[in-house]
Amino acid sequence: MHNTREVERQTGRIEKLVRKLESAADPDLLATAQELVRSLMELYEAGLQRITSILLEKGEAGREIVDELGRDELVGNLLAASGLHPLDLDARVQRAVERLRVRLRSSTAVELLSIEEGVVRLRVRASGSGCSASAASLQLDVEQAIYEAAPDVARLVIEGLDETGSASGFVPVEALVGHVKGGAL
Repeated sequence: MHNTREVERQTGRIEKLVRKLESAADPDLLATAQELVRSLMELYEAGLQRITSILLEKGEAGREIVDELGRDELVGNLLAASGLHPLDLDARVQRAVERLRVRLRSSTAVELLSIEEGVVRLRVRASGSGCSASAASLQLDVEQAIYEAAPDVARLVIEGLDETGSASGFVPVEALVGHVKGGAL
């Protein structure tokens, strides 16, 4: 299933099913479905944990495989969401900030202010006239970069763009399975 079209299709299907369940009139059905999803996620997380443990028991060769899995967009996001990524949250956020700096070059300054209890605080300053459309686009780009690298961020606060520079903390399904735009998941 590791091709972009299939992941897009599955993501859309999941979102449609979630909306359908949320609109169901039967609260017991919704609670049962939520419990089913939680149980499945716990099972898959236990499987990922066991795979990671087996690989790490193999020494340096296993560690290299775990590191490679962490760099894979789809698997890395699943590992991060399960708390199993080979890099800690701080390292993944710092990498994302560095990539943002390179990508945005001199047009925008991105500064990591803090990471505390899963809350990431950034300061972003765009050079130029700074119309609200470009500020909104820049905010979306920053949020996307951070959540792609670290879907387990509890909350993202972006200072310097406008008064509403704080992200909601909502992590889209795409962020948990990898980002679809421009590449394979």
